[in-house]
Amino acid sequence: MARRKNWTRRLALGGGAALILGGGFLVSRGKEARIPPQAGTLHRGNAAEPFTIDPHLVDAAWEDPIVGDMIMGLTTEDADARPIPGMAESWQSSPDGLTWTFKLRDATWSDGVPVTADDFVFSWRRVLDPKLAASYAYFLYVVKNAVAVNAGRMPGTALGVKALDARTLEVHLEHPAPYLLEMLTHTSMMPVPRHVVEVKGKDWTRSGTYVGNGAFILKDWVPNDHLTVVKNPRFFDAANVKLERVVFYPTDDYSAALRRMRAGELDTQDRLENNQFGWIKKNMPELLAPVPQLIMDMIQVNRTKKPFDDARVRKALNLAINREAITDRIVPVGYVPAYNIVPPGTANFLGGNAFDFKAMPYPERTAIAQRLMREAGYGPDNRLRTTYMIRTTAAGSNRSVAAALQQMFALIYVDISIIPTDAQIFYKTIQEHDFEICQPGWQADFNDASNFLDIFISGSGNNWGVYSNPDFDKALREAQNDINIQSRGRKLASAEKILLEDQAALPLYFWINANLVRPYVKGWGPNAMDKHRSRWISIDEKARAALFV
Repeated sequence: MARRKNWTRRLALGGGAALILGGGFLVSRGKEARIPPQAGTLHRGNAAEPFTIDPHLVDAAWEDPIVGDMIMGLTTEDADARPIPGMAESWQSSPDGLTWTFKLRDATWSDGVPVTADDFVFSWRRVLDPKLAASYAYFLYVVKNAVAVNAGRMPGTALGVKALDARTLEVHLEHPAPYLLEMLTHTSMMPVPRHVVEVKGKDWTRSGTYVGNGAFILKDWVPNDHLTVVKNPRFFDAANVKLERVVFYPTDDYSAALRRMRAGELDTQDRLENNQFGWIKKNMPELLAPVPQLIMDMIQVNRTKKPFDDARVRKALNLAINREAITDRIVPVGYVPAYNIVPPGTANFLGGNAFDFKAMPYPERTAIAQRLMREAGYGPDNRLRTTYMIRTTAAGSNRSVAAALQQMFALIYVDISIIPTDAQIFYKTIQEHDFEICQPGWQADFNDASNFLDIFISGSGNNWGVYSNPDFDKALREAQNDINIQSRGRKLASAEKILLEDQAALPLYFWINANLVRPYVKGWGPNAMDKHRSRWISIDEKARAALFV
């Protein structure tokens, strides 16, 4: 998920000439002389240009770090990405797990207006309003009547959320949700300031108008260059926030980001160029802290377009993917070949599912795939010609992965034309189902297997391939209604098994995170969710200064 752009400050190294860089460094041949940056400022490389900073319209992973610094839900994340009290200072649930009552803390928006329970009622109704067309509206389907409200069959007032008073919120659920506290950290369940949104409409997110309740607030946003947030003095825990400002740079060109990192222009970078992994490991080992991530890359085929409605074609494509060759040679960062949907290490999920061909030698898999394609009407004299859309960056490997897949698919009479696409256009296009084959990624919104399975529910806003199976929907509902963690996990595994049998997606690999973080950046805790709120981060200014003297 990334976007290509033109740098307004392009890094030049070598050549004898010196260049003043935006991060405050004078770079010349053979040495780096430091021009001190503003103390308390963190420069974050952040994958791509955001579509939006409206929490209810966010649907890209790189938007979350920005919005999560400025808006806080009922719960929030600690440095290890575990849910902790946010706007709610306490809560309790009924014995059946269907009713939750949240007590809000005494907090204000950045303009001094109190944050109230009514802000949450307004916000959740807004997310589900069909006119907003929020892609994450389904995220709130756990709330009573949310599905009917989102479909327009019930008014927003029917939603199972009520402000008992200014600081007490009552929430009624459709089914027990033991993971609710993690869900509440998600952007779609964050509040927006009703008193601003109702007056400014969509313009409420502009610089000078944006009002938040988080640790930071918007200072300026120069599209395709940077977005700056500054410390919010009205934040309830402002006394413990160490940074004064954070500058987010849309670093979709990961090679350029690495050069900026080396020059000191960036303090952190959220992805690395895979073909530079060996060099980084040798020359900058202090920057690497690989951690298994709840992120998967997959191939989706559009089941509304022939011949991808044919299970034989989908399985043939799945069989033809040599995942080990991709993870060993193309993305050598420790990525794990994926033969199922839910990543290893997901909470309360034993797993155990895998495609039945996992242990099969690749030549044998290819032969079966060829047979399936011949049965579907294709062969050496009648090849399937189709398009394959990719994000243009995504850890710098998608072009190489696509080229490898092009060769693999050619073995089974499938010729793909690769279409590199800007990430913003990519995700907009696949959400509109305007593709044949594509390679999206999915990052967990909360640590639960249902988060990876929900995107295949019939009608889900992120069901890109238009998968639909009543048996799967039923299996997922049964898991949702089970309050027992162990049996719920088994039911989720049964739902995943249906997806694998249907060839609902073609998983490629599970990610290993390799954030680049300078050692003087403190409080950046590696975690499986890859969440790093700036609230917990500080900078050892002496160590930063010494590094480039």
